[in-house]
Amino acid sequence: MGHLTHHLSVWTAGLLASAAAEGSIPLVKRDHPAVVSAPAMKDLGGYWLNVSIGTPPQPLALLVDAQAAGISVLYPGAESVECSEERYCSFYGQFDPRNSSSFTSDEDHWREIRPRYITGLDTLTLGDSRATNLSLRLNYVDGISSYSSIGIGPDNTSFVYQLVDRGLISTPSFSMWRDPVTELDVEADPGDTPGGIIFGGINAAKFNGPLHAFSFKDSAPTMTVPVRGVQVHVDPTASFISTPNSTTTAPINATFAETPFDLQTRYITSYFPRDTAMAIYAALNMTSTRRDDGYYPTPQVPCSRSAENHTLTFLVGSASFNIPWTAFLSPANIPSQGQCSFHITIPTDDDEYPSPYKGTLGSTILSYLYLAVDYNSMMVGLAPVNRNPGDDEIREIGTEAPQFPGAEGDFPDAISAYTPAPTTETVATETSDGWAAAMRTAAPGVLPAAVGAVLFGLV
Repeated sequence: MGHLTHHLSVWTAGLLASAAAEGSIPLVKRDHPAVVSAPAMKDLGGYWLNVSIGTPPQPLALLVDAQAAGISVLYPGAESVECSEERYCSFYGQFDPRNSSSFTSDEDHWREIRPRYITGLDTLTLGDSRATNLSLRLNYVDGISSYSSIGIGPDNTSFVYQLVDRGLISTPSFSMWRDPVTELDVEADPGDTPGGIIFGGINAAKFNGPLHAFSFKDSAPTMTVPVRGVQVHVDPTASFISTPNSTTTAPINATFAETPFDLQTRYITSYFPRDTAMAIYAALNMTSTRRDDGYYPTPQVPCSRSAENHTLTFLVGSASFNIPWTAFLSPANIPSQGQCSFHITIPTDDDEYPSPYKGTLGSTILSYLYLAVDYNSMMVGLAPVNRNPGDDEIREIGTEAPQFPGAEGDFPDAISAYTPAPTTETVATETSDGWAAAMRTAAPGVLPAAVGAVLFGLV
């Protein structure tokens, strides 16, 4: 794996062209979309957003977390712990507030101790857009599972709601996608590609067919969709010893009574009930054996098997989504040593903190789908990614059903739309190509762009 300088070396930015606005500007196709693009991360498969924080700016990448609210950044601490190659900071960067003249904190002791729930304020820069006085939580860099993240969850303090408060978008909503994988080498690249996230809108050019929308009102704040199983389409030319069904064209069904699965943008692994996962393993000639502690390791197979052409069909509500099995393969070691892990596994029983859900759809599945979320209506939409998209078709997510333009689903007839919090400042931003976007009333922490939607690139 490369270092941060390799991952973050290329990024560009622009802003949606707009005049100063006294009201919401409907989203239409723009000549100057607000885009920040970056090369793909090669290792983890989540949605990552390149930013820089502080003065002078320190580059790092934030994991997009659709279940959280705040912004957390890795910090080396008063002991100036060096970032080792095995930690997230070596790939995604870290932030040292001691090197930023714009960082402030009410907690004076942050300089002397390891940070635990320490917060402060500083400037966040995303391309040509700059957010001042943004609240940050400092995570100690030496934590083996510590990473930097930006929360866009349903809590009304999340980044999405901050954009509404500042008049940048009309509704607390977003959509995101990854560009289709064209050539895949699972040993060198687990299939991560650049993509985008739009706050306040959708890009209809990036997906095929209607968005299939589902309510997660009953599970909020957890985002869920109704899953009813998986079908496995086995490649009849595969070299492994076939199961009885694999020599036919009929799919192998692993279905169950429809039940809510939670959606995770943070983790690549998807979890399915034991019987379903075992049926998938049997169809694809792999296995996983339960350990004494109840944990099922992810199955491992030779990476050379990625040449096999199997397809998994995920049954969600009345919709079905086809995803190649190679999407779930990634190197089991670094370097791979020829072995790959298959990131569909079985949940571990937790008697102390049992999950209310029988399964999870991880970021690997979501990265092959277009995802749209509206917190006013508590609806989530899914559609297959368009492998040959044309010109952008950016449309605003509204307050009337269907909130997602052209979507299919049981949308509520009426909603209680979020009322923006009072704002205090006027902000104008000028971009590198000469376009300017002026905000009507923007508070500290604003990320300037055109009213209606904000579009970023994802790593």
